Amino acid sequence: MADRIPGALHLGVVLAMAFAMAPPLLAEPAFPGAVGYGQDATGWRGGRIVAVTTLDDEGPGSLRACAEAEEARVCVFRVAGTITVSRPIRVRSHAYLAGQTAPAGGVQVRLDGTKTPLIVKNAEDVVIRFLKIRPGPSAEPDSATDAVTIENSRHVYLDHLSLAFATDELFNVHASDGLTSDITLANSLLAFSLDHSTHPDGRHSKGALICSYDGDATGCGRITLWRNLFAHNRDRNPDVKASGTGPVEIVNNVFYDPISQFGEYYNLMGDTRILHVGNVTMPGPSTIDDTPPAVEIFLLDEDHPIQITEHDNLAFADPPCRDDTAGVVLGPEAQRLASDQTEASLGLPVEPATRVLDSLLGSVGDVLHRDELDERAIDDVRFCGGRVIDSPDEAGGWPEVEQSTGPQDSDGDGLPDDWEEARADLDPNEADDPWAIDAARGLSRIETYLATLAGDI
Repeated sequence: MADRIPGALHLGVVLAMAFAMAPPLLAEPAFPGAVGYGQDATGWRGGRIVAVTTLDDEGPGSLRACAEAEEARVCVFRVAGTITVSRPIRVRSHAYLAGQTAPAGGVQVRLDGTKTPLIVKNAEDVVIRFLKIRPGPSAEPDSATDAVTIENSRHVYLDHLSLAFATDELFNVHASDGLTSDITLANSLLAFSLDHSTHPDGRHSKGALICSYDGDATGCGRITLWRNLFAHNRDRNPDVKASGTGPVEIVNNVFYDPISQFGEYYNLMGDTRILHVGNVTMPGPSTIDDTPPAVEIFLLDEDHPIQITEHDNLAFADPPCRDDTAGVVLGPEAQRLASDQTEASLGLPVEPATRVLDSLLGSVGDVLHRDELDERAIDDVRFCGGRVIDSPDEAGGWPEVEQSTGPQDSDGDGLPDDWEEARADLDPNEADDPWAIDAARGLSRIETYLATLAGDI
């Protein structure tokens, strides 16, 4: 059984009030096994089941058409292959993008234009699972080509994503006009962000930027990074800011082969509380000779307190990445500001750091449709190989995802024929109510189907 972090929450009156005003986590999460601050992203329940039937960038049956719809919905995939987008797909509220439903090799999204291919902006209650999002160089120099951006949104859960080939960071949480909070990124692979590519600042391979913000932002926090693998990103592994909205928790992640920095934590936005627990940092072939500490804190605003709770982290000192030399977890400022006052979000499993590497490598990314790019990144971590790259070609380029269709859904109720044929209470030739409760599982029929494909149950 996973360990829980000991201790109570004693962060003073302001932070206590912030927690008291925050909405409680729901008893029924977005799917079985959903954890962290984003686990209550459930506003899509009861919505329409929409089939993605084409790899076209837009139009009827496209991923864009479902993601940008203005209604509660579940997007199920009846096609596999690569979707090439010319502009961002903006995921609107109350959506579940169920990549686990894609046949064969799954769905890969890449860019033929500029900007981030998948953005969740001004939205709430969004779940995105089992997709590969790999933009590549922008068509012209651009400072904001991430793989995925979340902006001014709440209750978002990203799970089992494979993110690669961004020219800014692979994952960005941004607050520009309002509140950004209650977000989980879990079980995902963030690798091969491009260094010397089309970013106007030159070398710019980045992992994750959490709570970047503009002047009109009112808060950013209550964010969980849990069981993710970062590999071959120059820095921002991760880069974190926060506010009195709530803490940012970085728990049971693996960070491999940066060039210059692992975790960078700042106090620019507001009162900052960070939980850094059970993580593994590993230098690799790209890492500078003076291996950086796992966590560096930068005090840039004297009016904003910052506090880090650090426990049971494993840091290796020098390549090869799994030597017996212990590295530095906390840099000097982080040591001075360390505390044991912040605890994990309700129900978050925490595994000992010594077990994380072996348990995580086989489970991150789009494991249902594993391809050679993800295998390359994982093997690099296993065998201390690879390096930060400038071009997708240096990592073998985009994998070829064979186009295929299926499964058959004769009655169009979102439940495939073979699924219905195996159940006495369903008829593949007559539309059933996908939101009726499956008595054996206690979930709706459609949620039972999604959870079974995903391995949640």
